[in-house]
Amino acid sequence: MTRRIYISLILAVCLACQSDENALDPSRPGYNFFPLKVGAWNIYDVEEITYASQTGTSANFQLRTEVVDSFMNQAGGITYILYEWERESSADEWEFVRTLNSQRTGTQGVLTEGNTPFLKLSFPLQAGKTWDGNALNTLQDDEYEMDSLFHEYVTAAGETIAETLTVIQEDNEDFTVNLIRRFEIYGWDIGVVYREETDLNYCIEEDCIGQQIVESGREFRQSLVEYGQN
Repeated sequence: MTRRIYISLILAVCLACQSDENALDPSRPGYNFFPLKVGAWNIYDVEEITYASQTGTSANFQLRTEVVDSFMNQAGGITYILYEWERESSADEWEFVRTLNSQRTGTQGVLTEGNTPFLKLSFPLQAGKTWDGNALNTLQDDEYEMDSLFHEYVTAAGETIAETLTVIQEDNEDFTVNLIRRFEIYGWDIGVVYREETDLNYCIEEDCIGQQIVESGREFRQSLVEYGQN
């Protein structure tokens, strides 16, 4: 099973749109999939499962991201400052977690976590386009692939996002030893609407190999539930 087919299966909430995703419209380079505007905020439901000794421990919480400021950088572009907050449920107060920064150029959408910049999107859009997500840092090469352009997507809250794109960051399709899967779905004028990271180590002893019994690892799912502009 190819990784494109597999991602399509696990994203059952995605609905195929009628446009030709292989056709590149020069008037739409795709910047709106990586919107940066002071005051824009998103709220996500997050599920995280951590595995150790074949036992999984779940944590559920909400994450809020907001673009809080911007400044002119040395390259002549604009750097945007983002804050992240977390809370256990909608009844709780937000607690500040960390500061990020982000930039968008004519060819790149960049998110910097700590001091490490990641090349999240490459412009202009093209189905099947690949690039190194670590091209701007010193980490080992990490090939990203652009997939599912201009598809509809239904959020966990039941809202239909008319146009999205999926970036497959990694999918090794290894269901025997170590499954690694990372991808993000971006919505037009919204940014990330869904993110998933999976890194599972399966039991490889003689009596359990191939049974997909998780020995250790992590699953992380981040689903958009609300967004807006201050």
